[in-house]
Amino acid sequence: MARDSNFNKEYFDKWIDFVQTRNIDHDQKQVATLTNDEGKAMCGNDLFKNSVQLSIMCYSRGDAIPNIRKSVSQMVRMLELKHSIMASVQLEKDVRQMYERLDLGTLYESLTLLAFMVSLHFPAQDILHVLALIDHAGEDTLLDKIAHIFGETTRKVGQQSKFPKIYNTLVEIIAAPPLQQGALLKKYVEGWYKRMKPIYWYGNHEGGEGAYFGYWCFEAALIAMLFKIDDSELANHPNYPADLVHYYRNPI
Repeated sequence: MARDSNFNKEYFDKWIDFVQTRNIDHDQKQVATLTNDEGKAMCGNDLFKNSVQLSIMCYSRGDAIPNIRKSVSQMVRMLELKHSIMASVQLEKDVRQMYERLDLGTLYESLTLLAFMVSLHFPAQDILHVLALIDHAGEDTLLDKIAHIFGETTRKVGQQSKFPKIYNTLVEIIAAPPLQQGALLKKYVEGWYKRMKPIYWYGNHEGGEGAYFGYWCFEAALIAMLFKIDDSELANHPNYPADLVHYYRNPI
């Protein structure tokens, strides 16, 4: 049975297979044959994005959390590939900035990857490796605070989120008294989807076939795990990945 309330398991079966075979396996082979540096950069960026969407689809489909580990490891590999490609290509300054900037989609994808890794108890050194690849130190205080938890204490901490209207509330929740954090997290998740309107996947459930992969507030689950926040009132919220937190706290 699917975890997602918008589409059924058969939908996710179909599109998980498509994304894996066509958008990841095929494109990963294709990138080695490209001669255009901007084409390589675009392909590397898309490979990471598609690997994140695949893991989200697996979660939406209802896969057991341990069974998603393979897709999470693939996310890490695609992030490494993206980083390697960007280090090897020659691009105009503005083009490079376009592919390397921390936009809202990239931040969401990065926080999603971290949430899966934390839930699955990836080693701290693996998470630090991913944080180094994500980089953007000092640009987003939430990323910076997460890096500090894992021991990257020399990382510069930004004053606020790169997208304060969306993520500053999470930073405030982290700083709030423990007895207030649960209620504040619940309020954040309840307004989350509406606040995410600027992101590229907003409204995809009404879009073309295969565009939708799930609406999940992984960043809220991430801080609930890392900062030991009571999320019991969110157990049945349609946008909250409660199973990730449950598995983190009760690994099988």
